[in-house]
Amino acid sequence: MKRKVIQIANSTHLVSLPRKWALRNNIVKGQEIDVSEDGERIIVSNTDYTDYKKAQIDITALDLMTPRVIHALYKKGIDELKITYDDTNMIEIVHQSLGKESQGFEILEHGKNYCVIKNVSGTVEEFNPLLRRTFILMKDMADRVYDALKTKDYSQLHIISHMEETNNRFTTICRRYLNKRGFSKVKYVGPLYYIIEDLENLADQYKYLCQFFYDRRDDEIKIQKEVLEIFEESNKMIDMIIETYYRFDMSMLVKVKKNRKNMIENAVNMFSKTKNQYENILIHHSVTILQKLFCMIGPILILNVEAETV
Repeated sequence: MKRKVIQIANSTHLVSLPRKWALRNNIVKGQEIDVSEDGERIIVSNTDYTDYKKAQIDITALDLMTPRVIHALYKKGIDELKITYDDTNMIEIVHQSLGKESQGFEILEHGKNYCVIKNVSGTVEEFNPLLRRTFILMKDMADRVYDALKTKDYSQLHIISHMEETNNRFTTICRRYLNKRGFSKVKYVGPLYYIIEDLENLADQYKYLCQFFYDRRDDEIKIQKEVLEIFEESNKMIDMIIETYYRFDMSMLVKVKKNRKNMIENAVNMFSKTKNQYENILIHHSVTILQKLFCMIGPILILNVEAETV
């Protein structure tokens, strides 16, 4: 909708609020509302508005997809969720869906064929500190996996794999925050969401490596030094991405691009020299990790590069 700007004296500019919006939000004369800048936009919101979201879903036919649906609604910012089903045994799946990734979600009400889940934590952890912790966790997980493979301490990999669950909790809360609170600039929500999705998927790659080598820990595993070096170089890309995110420098991006090109070439060449499944698996995940890290460059550029409009 369009609104005309009214000028009073030589300094004050006024614009009227839509009447339907004002009535719907109980805006009255003399009430304070929140006005914030977002680039060329002005965001007007009712400071008395309570962002409490409710939803209802029938999980009768969802079966094993139930946890993913509940997690998705948690990320979306839902505070109260009524779940219905035709089999009371489904409550066990609901119970299993809570805790690991839906921090603060608890079942507070049971009925014959339904239950009600509410967020009892009350607050959403601040976004920036939690994102930083996620980056640090990712780097730590990568280093530990490399050390375990290099020293052939495969029994440690089972312990390291559990770090993926912590990563899931951190990234889930970050996405819930963006969906529920947004960000200081609306246009940054999309790029940040993409980066967080990539961080979760990245942890999966290390988890898969941990599971593969741990399950075969009693085998005679042989990995050439050159293959381990490919994995090590892929891990180093995490440092470069973290540095680029927190201290943006275009020259670093050029270095990232060149390193990626060289590492891909080395990995492709090494495939023809590998001697067993262990090396092939490690090269495969190294390339996948490398590519997922490189894909973060796009959203990082959007967050940092400003261009003049014409």
